[in-house]
Amino acid sequence: MFGVVSRRILSRGLVAASLAGSLALPIISGGCSRSKSFKAGNVVASGSPAAYIAQLERSDPLKSECMPEYREATGPMELDITALTPDRMRAMSLQDCIAYAVSNSKLMRDLGVTVLRSPQALTTTMDPAVVYTDPRIGEEAALSAFDANFFASSTFDSNDRGYNNNFFGKNGQFRQDLSTTQVGVSKRTASGALATLRDVTVFDRNNQQSNRFGPYTWDTYLEAQVRQPLMLGAGSEFNRIAGPGAGPGQLNGVLLARVRTDISLIDFERSVRDFVADVENAYWDLYFAYRDLESKTEARNKAYVTYESIKARDQQGVVGNNQALEQFWRFEADVVDSLNGRTIDGTRTNNGSTGGSFRGTGGLRICERRLRLLLGMPINDAQLIHPTDQPSIAEIEFDWETSISDAMAHREELRRQRWVIKQRELELIANRNFLKPQFDAVAAYRIRGFDSQFNTPLDNDFQEWSLGLDYLKPIGYRRGNAALRNTQLSLARESQILLEQERAVHFGLSNAINESYRAYRNLEIQKQRLEAVVQQINALKERMKEARVEQVFVLLEAQRRGLDALIRYHQSAVEYQLSIRNVHLERGTLLPYCKVFLNESASSDFMASEGISRIAMHSNQATPPQRDVVIGNQARVPAVSTINANSLLPDMTSTELPAMESPAPAILPVTQESLPTALPGNSLETSLDQ
Repeated sequence: MFGVVSRRILSRGLVAASLAGSLALPIISGGCSRSKSFKAGNVVASGSPAAYIAQLERSDPLKSECMPEYREATGPMELDITALTPDRMRAMSLQDCIAYAVSNSKLMRDLGVTVLRSPQALTTTMDPAVVYTDPRIGEEAALSAFDANFFASSTFDSNDRGYNNNFFGKNGQFRQDLSTTQVGVSKRTASGALATLRDVTVFDRNNQQSNRFGPYTWDTYLEAQVRQPLMLGAGSEFNRIAGPGAGPGQLNGVLLARVRTDISLIDFERSVRDFVADVENAYWDLYFAYRDLESKTEARNKAYVTYESIKARDQQGVVGNNQALEQFWRFEADVVDSLNGRTIDGTRTNNGSTGGSFRGTGGLRICERRLRLLLGMPINDAQLIHPTDQPSIAEIEFDWETSISDAMAHREELRRQRWVIKQRELELIANRNFLKPQFDAVAAYRIRGFDSQFNTPLDNDFQEWSLGLDYLKPIGYRRGNAALRNTQLSLARESQILLEQERAVHFGLSNAINESYRAYRNLEIQKQRLEAVVQQINALKERMKEARVEQVFVLLEAQRRGLDALIRYHQSAVEYQLSIRNVHLERGTLLPYCKVFLNESASSDFMASEGISRIAMHSNQATPPQRDVVIGNQARVPAVSTINANSLLPDMTSTELPAMESPAPAILPVTQESLPTALPGNSLETSLDQ
């Protein structure tokens, strides 16, 4: 008998195992089978042997509307540089370039071409909005924790059970059709309480013999429940900082989300500042390139005139002719380099100073393309941008106390670091709360109905309530103590960083003010030097009439020094202009100085007038009652600096600057017809060989 029962049980187990295996086999086989390879794009066909033996199969993504294509119709060599006329010049002032750049740029371009090297590090106008709308750590995500939630559910059960008791069901056989439906709303409050209101309806059809109203019965009740934390998670301060249900290292409250948004706004402002500084750097680089080319073209032409005058005099000999010709070709090579330039770094931010130290590499075509790159214009065009502004030569003295006070208040790096410190302080307040046990008070109240005559809860007197306490305490608070200590160390670190940043701001502002002093003194010296060289050249031209060979050598050397003095004068003027700009950048007032202001979007005239009237109605004496914790105040917008070089010289014209008065540069090179017909190439090669 025992063996028969065992075999029956074993056979039933085998049947059940076979049935379970047959059901699980398709699932397991489908999950473990090798899937087809997925290709996100078109495979690039190539018949080369290198592509055949390559280990990586290259593919291109499929084209979509989010992949714009950019193509220019003009090439770099289609502009005839030998036939430039004033009508092919596009005159632009510095303010025009800045306005064009900031109004037509959706990303902060730079001269280092970061968009190709590390596009993920590039700042765009969408970055603050991206941080604000982040579904994980954004402000809207933090506020969503306090949103009301509507919930509804409905479940259906069919129960068939056997009991060793005849009181259940019918002779121990219990059959039931059970349906439970609930609808409700839950809401988290700022103090951490969770309030829930639900309506529950239960339909029960069973074969219980002791039923009063037959096999059908209805049960419904309306319940209101509140769970209020008393220790961990209690209070509006913690919930606004950490958010409901936060844990150590997982803080995402409204205040922290707002701090992240403020940090992203300052990062965007700093990127705009550097972008404006780069635009100004490229503008003055292009201005110097025009002056450099103009000076070298003039020197080249004078060298050719000198060569022709010496060649007409036989008494100078071959030595004098070759020396004058060598100087002409030297200046001609300088003109070619000054016109086309070389692909080396020009003036850009953080190349020695925060705003950028002037390098003056020259190269008109290269500098003009750099400016076009920053402005967002076509890289190659039928016109060349021609700067119309002149560097200022007015002496400006900056007050140290005013400058350092502005820098401490408005410098973007310091403002950002202060927000980081505020973020760590808020995290410290929240993490201290995790050293408390969880102690919640729970209260519930419900009104019940029963069966068909009591299908609404308000038609009867069945009322229930409950009160309770829920307590949980981790032994040792290891994770809470780790989070608290980590925040304390982070706060100390950020405080030290702020201290060093303030020292670095003192360092940078001191260098900028001292650089403005040096640049102005050097500008005066270069002006005196240029005047002395010009007088020397004029005197030598008079003595050239005596036709002495030693005077020819002196004249050629004076012409070289005259070219160097003229270029150094233009370079000093640009250096002084950029030094003034760098002082404003170090002070944190560059954007107001350049008349650039940040706004979320263009405001209508009605909104602007309403805002002005509301600000005028505000009273500084009124102190509204403080209800919530305050983590920041409205920033004081720096006024546009009155220390402006252009405003100090309202009557100064460009004619007062030596060799800087031409509105359009003369960059036409000497034609082949004007060059000497017979060049002593053989004698030059012979002298080099010897």
